[in-house]
Amino acid sequence: MTTCSIPIGPFHPALKESCYIRLEVEGERIVGADLKTGYFHRGIEWLASRRTYNQLVFLCERICGICSDAHATACIQTIEDLLGVEPPERAKYLRALVAELERLHSHFLWFGVALHLMGFDTAFMHAWRDREVVMRTIEAVTGKRVNYAYPTIGGVRRDLTPKLAKFVEAQLVEIEKAANRLRDVVVNDRMVRARAAEVGVLTKEDARRLCVVGPTARGSGIDIDVRRDDPYANYDKLEWQVPVFDEGDVLAKTLVRLMEIFES
Repeated sequence: MTTCSIPIGPFHPALKESCYIRLEVEGERIVGADLKTGYFHRGIEWLASRRTYNQLVFLCERICGICSDAHATACIQTIEDLLGVEPPERAKYLRALVAELERLHSHFLWFGVALHLMGFDTAFMHAWRDREVVMRTIEAVTGKRVNYAYPTIGGVRRDLTPKLAKFVEAQLVEIEKAANRLRDVVVNDRMVRARAAEVGVLTKEDARRLCVVGPTARGSGIDIDVRRDDPYANYDKLEWQVPVFDEGDVLAKTLVRLMEIFES
């Protein structure tokens, strides 16, 4: 089969961040790739070395607007370890709550982008419509839709009242309904399966060699989850199933994220 070279980027509508990717493909199979990053380098390390601990938290939140809580939490936990600060147990649970809400909105966003790239714009709109339920919940808990500034050194900035807790529970019911609708699309739609099954396969061996992590690794049959394997917040006191699929194709990566929505 003939090998084709496909250049993508550094600026392309399909890319959420600027980078250059040159893919070597044989039919639907990617046999080689060259990646160049750094187009959005902002000197975070240099800026961090000139900030106080409290200022550093706000800087880290702005590494990524979509997953600001993850960056802030990693920064705060490092500072707490350095200072010997142990946050209250309730604060750990609240950190985990916001982390899982952020995980939900990230997965719904990912689904929308993936379905858009497959040419299924109706499902894309539905996924992002359902993501708004998660965003409203995050805003109710933290006060903001992005760059929440929720965790802080030694705890969190806002408590969860009983009234707000009931609101969150009600929203989670709606989110589960949305996830079920999304599952019907992924599992039953022939176009999605045709454009995702056996496409972009990353074998388990290649995933280990390339040190792949997260849902992409789990879609290639690697059973890892940092929340379970190296727990933070209060994840050592929580139980959940880690979805793992062995196929390594786009469909497997999609199903991993879908099942993780239910687990969150």
